Amino acid sequence: MPLLHRCTDFADSLQYLPRQRFISLGMLLAYYGFSADEQEKLAAQGGFRTDTEIPYEQLSSDAAARRIYEENRDIICQRSLEQDACLLRYLSQVGINGKCAVADVGWHGNMQRYLEQFVRMHGLDVRLEGFYIGIAPSAPLETPVNGFLYDCTHSEMRKRLLCFLGVTEKLLQSTEGSAAGYRLTEDGTAVPVLTAYEYAGDRQVQYAIRSWQHGALRYVQKHAGKLQTVSDRQLAEPLLRFGMHPTLRETALFSFFYNTDGSKVYFTAQKPLFRFRPKEFIHALANSPWKTGFMKSVFRLPLPYYTVYRLLRK
Repeated sequence: MPLLHRCTDFADSLQYLPRQRFISLGMLLAYYGFSADEQEKLAAQGGFRTDTEIPYEQLSSDAAARRIYEENRDIICQRSLEQDACLLRYLSQVGINGKCAVADVGWHGNMQRYLEQFVRMHGLDVRLEGFYIGIAPSAPLETPVNGFLYDCTHSEMRKRLLCFLGVTEKLLQSTEGSAAGYRLTEDGTAVPVLTAYEYAGDRQVQYAIRSWQHGALRYVQKHAGKLQTVSDRQLAEPLLRFGMHPTLRETALFSFFYNTDGSKVYFTAQKPLFRFRPKEFIHALANSPWKTGFMKSVFRLPLPYYTVYRLLRK
């Protein structure tokens, strides 16, 4: 948000939008800083549905998406300027200066790139370095990045990890909600504005995530002493095997996991293959954050699903 006021037109304003196969109009409105209530109001006024999805490659030429930006550009720019000022205050408060680390799951370094632009725009003395599980920047970065399992110089493990990237993200997900922006309190202090935790009302998923995270910590504690003799990639093998070649039992463990970016997207198939229409099946597979798990859950046969995934990703 703090960078959008510098964009020259609609196409330029899309440069910070995280790349996904499909973008719903609701996701686009959220990206431009509109709340869920505002999204529904704008949809009613504009005669469109927030769950309408557009392929990412077609977004810049989509008439409805362009109209959303052009009709609301003044509001978007004004909110962006406000967020610019709040973020600048927040970075000063928490002492972001000199050499600083950006730690994230991965995968494209976009947040690091946004911070690069922001600190350069304001002439701040900040030198960033990123640390990720896996990293392959989607655009050139001026500051260094480090990948725990893969990076640009060692990319052989990238597809092995990305076939279940959504599962990995859930493992490291916090429970306080994501930062949607910043606001100033009455005394002028900048504080993050947090979205509601996506599983706030779903105790089953909350319990599953906590159990999984505790199990992961026990695994780390158990094997911490082996780091001198065993590589970190070897220690990650059980997790990689699970993501690449899941059993039916393992897919069942995650059958109720979903993402809520604009609409609810499940990790695994929620119905048998014969109940899918062809187009619906392709769409569900494309959106799933666990491609191999989705295929295993719907076909239920001992097939080389990771090989299929690699062929689809070529």
